[in-house]
Amino acid sequence: MIEYMSQLQWLARDGEAAADSMNKHFQYSHGKLRKAVDEGGIFTYDDEVAAAADSVATASLPSSPTDTFNGTAHLLGSLGNGIQEVWISETQLSHSGIAAARAFFDDSASDVIHLFDAPRYGSAPNPAEASPFMAFMLLYFGIQAFNELMVDQPWTAELDRIGQMGGLA
Repeated sequence: MIEYMSQLQWLARDGEAAADSMNKHFQYSHGKLRKAVDEGGIFTYDDEVAAAADSVATASLPSSPTDTFNGTAHLLGSLGNGIQEVWISETQLSHSGIAAARAFFDDSASDVIHLFDAPRYGSAPNPAEASPFMAFMLLYFGIQAFNELMVDQPWTAELDRIGQMGGLA
């Protein structure tokens, strides 16, 4: 959700430059997919999809300074609103690593490690308790960006009201 919302905000902020950079990144990622499919030997493209994939790969897309925002950390840092901090915090628990694993074991005893069948957070707050606010925040900023992309920005007043009530504006 964070990545989708941030790209909507980027598109609303930078317009055509963002779209060009997103297309360049799509060309790169789609090229990796095409190579994996071709080399993997398990999946195949039908002729129509293969032709579309080839046209993406051969399109001439110039580089731009905004290409740096295809990196999530760069994009989130440029958007502000605490989104980068939220993303870094969320990835600590949703990607493999010691921070995520920490809730599933206790190694405080010198002679044994206790494994848990469910996460335990000790005195720290359960991150799931923040989920409703996180979802609200991400939806709000995403809808706000979508509104900026719409003709006459029809939801501005209502979004301002909702943002104030929710502590985001």
